[in-house]
Amino acid sequence: MEKTDLFQNYIKSELPPGLKARLEKKQVTDIAFSPDGTRIAAGGDGRIWIYDTASGSQFAMLSGYTERVRALAFAPDNSLLASGSEDNTLRLWDTETAREVLTLAGNSNLVQALASSSPDGVPLPGWDPRTERLLATPSEAPGRIRSLAFSPDGATLASGSGDGKIRLWEVETGRILSTFAAHDGLVSALAFSPQGESLVSGGSDTLVRLWDIGSESLISLFRGHTDSVDALTFSGDGELLVSGGRDRHLQVWDVGADDLISSFQVAEGAVQELIFSTDDAKLICITHEGSLLIRER
Repeated sequence: MEKTDLFQNYIKSELPPGLKARLEKKQVTDIAFSPDGTRIAAGGDGRIWIYDTASGSQFAMLSGYTERVRALAFAPDNSLLASGSEDNTLRLWDTETAREVLTLAGNSNLVQALASSSPDGVPLPGWDPRTERLLATPSEAPGRIRSLAFSPDGATLASGSGDGKIRLWEVETGRILSTFAAHDGLVSALAFSPQGESLVSGGSDTLVRLWDIGSESLISLFRGHTDSVDALTFSGDGELLVSGGRDRHLQVWDVGADDLISSFQVAEGAVQELIFSTDDAKLICITHEGSLLIRER
């Protein structure tokens, strides 16, 4: 098969019934696959639902938000789920217990309690006895988060916000590592390279940018979309990058050559989530309209 034909052919499959129903009712604002493809998380108005992909059953429900959940990402080992909400919080959840284990930024109940006990009203770092995790000191507002991604080693979490900036967070402590401007508009998609040395971002400005994490410098700029880029994924070897979004197109890029090698329309709707299978043979796509498409290499 020629490179220009990559992932053109596909079959339709079914999402978990509960998730499909919520998508059809426009209750879902973001979706994330676990790295091994065994779970799907969906965020909406004040809640997050986690589904088992094999059985289609709902595995857990996370609650406690006052606004919509706009961004989700699983840790590489599936143990944690990161979430960003319009209530201006960035949180980490234990996927087994469905409990919040760390608030990286924003105001959770625990942060507010610590603030009220502080003389100057500033939250103090502390140990949460409920979760046996260190509570982060919110050193910077996360902005209105629109995208999240864990580094391959799970030590760093990247967030993209409505202010066009990318922020890097230390997962263990919640300390913010760096902030840099990335897009003119929303940073609507993020993905780390498999090696963890670079980070790709997609924006409402229709652009895809590849960044060197160490220097925070731009490596490559990919142009091809005509509307917001809402989903990004690398192949396991890091050689291919796939982008999708509101223009209902998938773009397949050769990362090393900075070349667009395949582009095709997704008739079933705007692209919301993308992931490669663990063997890189399949590209799995979810649309805003609730279609699950499995594209074969």
